[in-house]
Amino acid sequence: MTKSPGRALIESCSTARCLFIAAPYIKEDALDKVLTDAKSADSLVCVTRWRPDDIVTGVSDTGCRTLITQRRGSFRLHPSLHAKYYRIDDIVFVGSANLTASAMGWAPHPNLEIFCRAGDDFDAEGFERELLRDSREISHVEFACWEALGKVDLGSRIEISGLKPMLDAWRPATRDLQNLELAYRDRGDEIASFDEQMAARRDIQALSIPPDLTDDEFRAWISICVLEAPFTNYVIQLSDTDKRNAANSLAETYGLSLTVARRDMETVQNWLSFLNLGISRAT
Repeated sequence: MTKSPGRALIESCSTARCLFIAAPYIKEDALDKVLTDAKSADSLVCVTRWRPDDIVTGVSDTGCRTLITQRRGSFRLHPSLHAKYYRIDDIVFVGSANLTASAMGWAPHPNLEIFCRAGDDFDAEGFERELLRDSREISHVEFACWEALGKVDLGSRIEISGLKPMLDAWRPATRDLQNLELAYRDRGDEIASFDEQMAARRDIQALSIPPDLTDDEFRAWISICVLEAPFTNYVIQLSDTDKRNAANSLAETYGLSLTVARRDMETVQNWLSFLNLGISRAT
């Protein structure tokens, strides 16, 4: 009988000095089980992909960051991670299994997964370099936003299956976030500018903001979208760059005119300021 992914992983962890985990979905109980068996590990890196709907629906747990940081490890987010990759010292496993009880074979009705040793031609070092280059550690400010989002109880207010923020191509359009709140509360007629009314509607639709959120829940949702969306995240990366060079880089990367790039940078900064997210990318 083939070993379950969890059994193969645990057996390799007992004497591990270095543990590197990368998976889009990681549950706190499964991660804790692995870390408990990897007591001797003195180097620990965990990369995952949090999205607002993932946290609200519980497919990923915010408590995973605490488990890693308590052991002085590096916890990072990668916006487009799909790979499932586990390195224990020199042993590398790849496959389809996320770090969850169902995927690892620790649930009563586990998933059917692929979990195998990587071949000699697999460039693990190159993969890790790329993964670390394009991922980020998160600040305490950002983590507080994720934690707040994890506590949002949607109950029967929304069909979870339809809760998918469209972040990949989203660029904030609303210049003043007070207008976004007005539009969300069905008070869009109080927004003086017709262009701002339309911009707020576009942002609300793109971010798939659930209905009937409290003010704190609303801001938590918006904060995470701002921090996670590729465009706004790139502007955050450029925050320590000279404004002119930053605008040139943004324009070149996204095919924008300099005027639009400067305007969009100002819009993102307005959002960050309104949400008290005065942060820069951690390296």
